[in-house]
Amino acid sequence: MDRRDFVRLGLSTPAILAAQEGPAREERVERMTPLETPAIALCHLGFLPKSRKVVIYRWAGESAPTEFIVRDIAAYPAPFRQTRPLRRVTSDVIDCLVGDFSDLEREGMYQVTVGDELSVPFFIRPDLWRRTLPKAVGYYHYQRCGVAVPNVHPACHLDDARRRDTGAHLDLAGGWHDAGDLRKWMSATQMNGIALLRLARNLGEQWDAAGSGLAPLLEEARWGNRYFLKMQDADGLVWNDVAGGVNGDNSDNHWTDNRAGTADDRHLNAAKPEHVQALFVTLQAMMAQAFRKTDAPYAEQCLRAAVRCWDAARRGAASHTLAWWTLAALELHRAAGKELYAEAAARLGERLLALQTTDFIGSQKDVRGFWRVSETDANPYNQAVDSALPPLALLELASALSEHRLATRWRDAVRLHLDEYVLPLAAHSAYEIVPYGVFTGSPTPEHYRPLAGDLTYRYFMPVRKQFWWLGMTSHLECYALLLASAARAFGKSRYRELACRQLEWILGANPFGACLMTGEGMRNPFPHSRFVGLIPGGIMNGIAGNVKDEPVLDTAYGFDWRTTEYWSPHNAYYLWTVSTLERA
Repeated sequence: MDRRDFVRLGLSTPAILAAQEGPAREERVERMTPLETPAIALCHLGFLPKSRKVVIYRWAGESAPTEFIVRDIAAYPAPFRQTRPLRRVTSDVIDCLVGDFSDLEREGMYQVTVGDELSVPFFIRPDLWRRTLPKAVGYYHYQRCGVAVPNVHPACHLDDARRRDTGAHLDLAGGWHDAGDLRKWMSATQMNGIALLRLARNLGEQWDAAGSGLAPLLEEARWGNRYFLKMQDADGLVWNDVAGGVNGDNSDNHWTDNRAGTADDRHLNAAKPEHVQALFVTLQAMMAQAFRKTDAPYAEQCLRAAVRCWDAARRGAASHTLAWWTLAALELHRAAGKELYAEAAARLGERLLALQTTDFIGSQKDVRGFWRVSETDANPYNQAVDSALPPLALLELASALSEHRLATRWRDAVRLHLDEYVLPLAAHSAYEIVPYGVFTGSPTPEHYRPLAGDLTYRYFMPVRKQFWWLGMTSHLECYALLLASAARAFGKSRYRELACRQLEWILGANPFGACLMTGEGMRNPFPHSRFVGLIPGGIMNGIAGNVKDEPVLDTAYGFDWRTTEYWSPHNAYYLWTVSTLERA
């Protein structure tokens, strides 16, 4: 990543960013660590009746409470109150006590008490997760660009965009604003379309309680896809972004006069990164499948676009892009019904398989099964957005090509990663979240937690490695997706429990007791969304870490983009994950 990638995620100019570097910035970050209260943490949504249910209580000092009370605050049909024990759990994030009430399956609205402190009210109900889907889907409609969005903004950016390189004007209006800004990055916003179609595929017409059917999902996906199809160049490849600035700066992040050829026109970045191509092929092949019965000409247009991009693109050596290309090949196989794409997917899966560390490395015997960065970089693969994508791609591959000679090895690779990497690392914390990743030694001058031998780990992104770092929402959601998918594939309830724990952290079961989805839960940070403000269903970057790998979150209205900015991938992985859990 370079400075332009950093600016892509934030809303500051390079000059301001430079001023934010150093001790002053670190001092501000230090002030974003958790306060003493709330000490109670649990999922603000609540719990499914038949699920693991835990409350976490942070404590410090000599004496600790020994019990908690759970009661039905609706008191219907009869008063309900139970006292349960708290047990101390060794945790390397914050000292914690944990109370379990998994056997409580009675539906209702509850509250937990520890000493004098009350938890947020929460439900036990069977539609707990599914009821949030319409709100999370609605976030995309608020982010529409190139059209008036009632009560949000008038028609905008009808003059997008002027090429950075030649100055020529192209019709690139439309799409979605990506985050808490007005820019349109293909790498992130294509995830919106993929998520909407995954939701439709997983749950069908019953995805919401209102019975609205698939039409809203397909209409929203088609809206975004108008822009994506415009972004395909004559050579078949697609461009990187509109409004990312001129030289990686923030100069295009503004409203315009909607008249092409004036001074406020925004710019097209005509670069064509490999990752963007893989996402494009994946999405277009999915669109072809979704519209095959209702609009065959449009479905064929999307399939042709996917094939043109597939034929023109290169497929490199990185675990990240190999995983996306594997998913792209599988979707092309489903859309076109041609064995050549299944064979390509299998070859890509074989390359992914070779990048897994099946031996114990770094003079330790504690963890293995993680991926390397690429065929030329042996460092452990760590990624803030698509963190679990390599094993997820292999799991999908094993399901789609179950008779292939490598299918068993693909499945075994996923089990190895989960059982000998994910589960051991998640056990280090009472919150059971999957750390950001493992490292060899201390590659940057900050704290890396000792794991075993030469290996270390951090729960959060290093903050001195590069210009940008951010919260762990997409990382945790991506692992929740892998775990939910694996629970279905292998019939292992522990995977499903752990999938829920990743989502619960985002929805309140964290050291701040803060829910990171606007419109759900309590103690929501104010989002970094300076053009639109609050967006119901929007999910924030989330809890990040400081140099000590302590959790940080802006709960004091500091407008900190690293932790509180909305971003497309968070909603995308949320929809994909929850629909997978509901399907399972």
